[in-house]
Amino acid sequence: MKIRIFYTKGNEGLIKPLTDALYEFYHLKTYQNTEMALIPPAYNAQRKQYDAAALLEYLSRIKGNEIALWVIDKDMYCKDMSYVFGYAADRYAAVLSTYRLKMQELIVKEALHEVGHVLGLRHCTNRCIMRFSNTAEEAESKPQRLCEKCRDLVKVE
Repeated sequence: MKIRIFYTKGNEGLIKPLTDALYEFYHLKTYQNTEMALIPPAYNAQRKQYDAAALLEYLSRIKGNEIALWVIDKDMYCKDMSYVFGYAADRYAAVLSTYRLKMQELIVKEALHEVGHVLGLRHCTNRCIMRFSNTAEEAESKPQRLCEKCRDLVKVE
């Protein structure tokens, strides 16, 4: 299975670590990694954040037939949450914000988490990369591995 990575200017340096991690973790090969600017209609001036659902909807229209990940460098939110690190749709695509994730290790971990959602995984309560994290500290504390239950559920062709 392949995944296409889109990224905003300034995130070029993350492509190689993300490509390597996605292959090592899920055996996903990346292709046609493409720089893509944020879309103004997704910006909420009152919140000074981007609407993650609007970004994901836009990505879904332009990504092609494969699954995709869009790595952005701005803050984002979704309904009922003050901010999110990422936002994903099962078997479809995900958007990841690096804005609150200051370390490359954390960015890679959250990318693996969001792509896990794309591959059909839900949040997990075990010590697992699929555990929900609401803060950078929570994201940092979860392991960079799948628990046995999630490993058995993930389907990568």
